[in-house]
Amino acid sequence: MKNIVYRVRSLGGISELQPQPENDASEITNWKVDETSGGWNTRVGYERYNPVESSSFGPFASLNRIDSITIHSRRNRAMETVLLTSGGVQYYINDFGTTMVLSTLESGRNVPTNSELPTQYVPFGKFTIILNGQDQPIKFDGWPIDRSSFSNTPLSTPLGFEFRPPAPTPWEVQVNYSSVPTGNDVSIWFNRNSGFGLGIPKETNGSTASNKFYYKICFVSDTGSESPLSLSSDVVQFTTAGSTGSPLNGLRYAVALEIPRGGDNVIARKIYRTKNTSSDAGNDKTFYFLDTIPNNVDTLYYDSTRTIGLGAQAQSDLDSVPFPARRANIGCDFQGSLFLNGGPTDSFTLYFSNPLKPDQFSNFDFITVGNSLGGGITALHTYYNTMLVFREKSIGVVTGSYPNFQLTQVSSSVGTTATNTIETIPELGVVFLAEDGVYLFSGGGASVYGGAVAQLQKISIPIHNKMKFINKAVLARAVGAYSTKTREWHCYLAIEGSEKPNLGIVYHTDKQAWSLRKDFPVSCIASDRVGNLIFGHHTGAAATGSNNPAGLFVITSRRTQGQSKVGDNIVDNSAFTSTYKSRWHDFGNPTKKKKVHHVVVYCKTTGNVSMPLKHYIDFTYTGTSTTTMKQQRADHTDQFVYGTAILDTDTWEDQFVTQIRYPIAINACSNFAFEIETTNDTTIIGYDIHYTEIETKIISGKPA
Repeated sequence: MKNIVYRVRSLGGISELQPQPENDASEITNWKVDETSGGWNTRVGYERYNPVESSSFGPFASLNRIDSITIHSRRNRAMETVLLTSGGVQYYINDFGTTMVLSTLESGRNVPTNSELPTQYVPFGKFTIILNGQDQPIKFDGWPIDRSSFSNTPLSTPLGFEFRPPAPTPWEVQVNYSSVPTGNDVSIWFNRNSGFGLGIPKETNGSTASNKFYYKICFVSDTGSESPLSLSSDVVQFTTAGSTGSPLNGLRYAVALEIPRGGDNVIARKIYRTKNTSSDAGNDKTFYFLDTIPNNVDTLYYDSTRTIGLGAQAQSDLDSVPFPARRANIGCDFQGSLFLNGGPTDSFTLYFSNPLKPDQFSNFDFITVGNSLGGGITALHTYYNTMLVFREKSIGVVTGSYPNFQLTQVSSSVGTTATNTIETIPELGVVFLAEDGVYLFSGGGASVYGGAVAQLQKISIPIHNKMKFINKAVLARAVGAYSTKTREWHCYLAIEGSEKPNLGIVYHTDKQAWSLRKDFPVSCIASDRVGNLIFGHHTGAAATGSNNPAGLFVITSRRTQGQSKVGDNIVDNSAFTSTYKSRWHDFGNPTKKKKVHHVVVYCKTTGNVSMPLKHYIDFTYTGTSTTTMKQQRADHTDQFVYGTAILDTDTWEDQFVTQIRYPIAINACSNFAFEIETTNDTTIIGYDIHYTEIETKIISGKPA
């Protein structure tokens, strides 16, 4: 019988299809793509955030489940601050000094249930807008982060203007300057030739003129947005008179106004005034810009501006209205406008702000997404010069610019409630988790890629068996993030009835292949500017003392399940177990029996590590045998292997490409598979399977 070598030199990803592609595997758990060889290596793990802090386990160990996380960026991501929520408290991490400190931004906020969408974060200019569908939306500035010398500058301010400002209160004008003003009276006068003062001056002896003025104000927020106009003030009314030879001849007067202060988001106030509305002056009751008070402190203003000095006409009552999305839990920055849904009770309406003014909404600036067949709005995501509008059962695309935005439906069958899994993968498209698997959106209509048509492709077919067990009831708790460093999209979701994420699926863009993550306690995840994936623990303080203490962690190549504090030292927890299970090999002939002699695995390791291998036959995982081999075989003790070396205080290591030969004692099988399960630092590059086909003998004209 001729010995046949079946060779696999390029390893693919997981495939649960039948028949399986030649280079794919049945399982790849806790492996990542090796950049140098294209194989799979076991350098997968996580360590606690801020590992340099050794004096304590950090400010995170006492937290409850971390429900949300984002990276607030300033100056083109040159400056970053971590925002997170836990137990109804919105935190930020202040690392301005030498020690990392977990600081409270706001407390008493909503704690989401397992089926509710956690807090959402929307980057908009220098702000991160924080939404949760229950509490007042807020804007986080974050600079300067150390507010010890900026105590009057809040880190967060409310989003939008909930109410119209109160009307300004004018004082009475006392025209008899010879008497002392009392109460809220004022007597300030100007000669007609001075260029200042209000009123119609009279020169004719005994003649008089009536003067009437009204005022309004609006607040100006820290985003440059203008609030709705206030109601009109009470009338300011006084009489000017002419008397030959009298000092009162031709005088004009100043009006004193009490100006109300605004909330924490107000940095200035604008004053508007009518022209003289008396019948003597034309009775014009239109409001015009008067002046700006450049702070939110001063409360008294003196108006001595003549009509000729008034500015542009005031905005209408419809140009800025009270904030229409008080309960918003979905948002997006598109074409300079802030888009918000109406919240859980108004999920079919999409409001958009004035350009570059996220606090200012006009009366007619909204889009209604249509009937309930597609469900409410669940996510918004910008993709080139379009914005994707996700609903429970459909996807739409918004194009255009303010105020002429248009919504076009691109899918009436696929949507998502897994809001926090949506990410743009460069050169591929937008990836997201749906109820039945993972989809990739590309194209987008006439405005994308020179007219590329929108395409929706299901890319999770190779792992479709895993997708069958998604717990749809808690799909809103699924999370995902893309790492530019490793070129991987990570998604953590709940399966098999779990109420918290208990499975990680990873899409490797270099291979366009899938692998799995197990024992990663991820409840929320975000990527920083260099592609590090930072996640929050899905259990919280109850896990303290176990292998997974509460807090924030970073996915790294450390190959450890987190870290713990022992005395004053931070120590690594146990190493991950990585499992590689090959596809079922029929060697091109599924009905013919084969005798498998041995498996040769080509790998890179550091040192003389052990590599256990199991083998299986004919689609059964029982009755297997285990063979443990080392990089340096007993019969090749002179074989050179790399290890580690200490040079000064640094540890140096290298990896050596070698082969490990596993003897297999299988006399007859139609299909063959093997499994490698290891806790060592290993890279699998490829493998050979040596076998022979069992010949069929002919006896009396019949197959033996």
